[in-house]
Amino acid sequence: MSLGIQKRDDRPLGVAVRTYFTSPRTDDDWMEGWLELPGRDGKLLPGYGWVFGVGDGTSNVGLGILNSSKDFGKLDYKQVLREWTAGMPSEWGFTPENQVGEIRGAALPMGFNRTPHYSPGVLLLGDAGGMVSPFNGEGISYAMESARFAAEFIIDASSRAAASGGTHDADAHLARYADYVRDQWGSHFTLGRAFAALIGKPAVMKLALRTGMPIPVLMRFVVRLLANLTDPSAKGFEDRVIRVLEALVPATSNTLPASNQRYPQQKVRVNP
Repeated sequence: MSLGIQKRDDRPLGVAVRTYFTSPRTDDDWMEGWLELPGRDGKLLPGYGWVFGVGDGTSNVGLGILNSSKDFGKLDYKQVLREWTAGMPSEWGFTPENQVGEIRGAALPMGFNRTPHYSPGVLLLGDAGGMVSPFNGEGISYAMESARFAAEFIIDASSRAAASGGTHDADAHLARYADYVRDQWGSHFTLGRAFAALIGKPAVMKLALRTGMPIPVLMRFVVRLLANLTDPSAKGFEDRVIRVLEALVPATSNTLPASNQRYPQQKVRVNP
């Protein structure tokens, strides 16, 4: 980035690729997840594939892979997608002649992969701040929520400045944005980083799939944890367990690493 903010090697990184196929599965009610992605040596890759209907005659088909695999960066991810879809039932229509558009891919900076989220004059949002879940590679909701958080802090800072006649320290108020983001997702991302490290071990991944998937209660809990589908105020057993787990781990930091050179301090003025 032009500001000198680089990705952090102590945080997960993923790659996702996807394309569209004309398919009779276009009207599927559910997104389908595939947790077994074989690598070159037959061992499972740390990631998952998906299929979901778009409703316009096509299906979105893709996969995401974490950098906890020893093959990360060495694989042709587009070819992995081609080989994966080639093994699917022919009636689904995931064939080259039914493909709509190119296979496209992008990096997934996860678990606060880029920090600091606040520096004078700059608030990082979404992918720019590595706000992608290490559990499942989902980043759209975090991008939208972080944009709302940032907008609220900016509006509040402007209102306070107007009310004080311009004497309010808007810069100090905006600095609280990073703390707020960390409070929202820091502990969840810490658990996600541990999960990403574990599934990078093929033996652990294989054991988890073989022993966990046949147990519906366990799988429902895992899905809720992975997708962050919890209600902080709910009193259900699963919600309480997830809250306890997040309370037991430190929140992932989103400040500047100590080893990095600090950026020049500049004051920010928010005009009333």
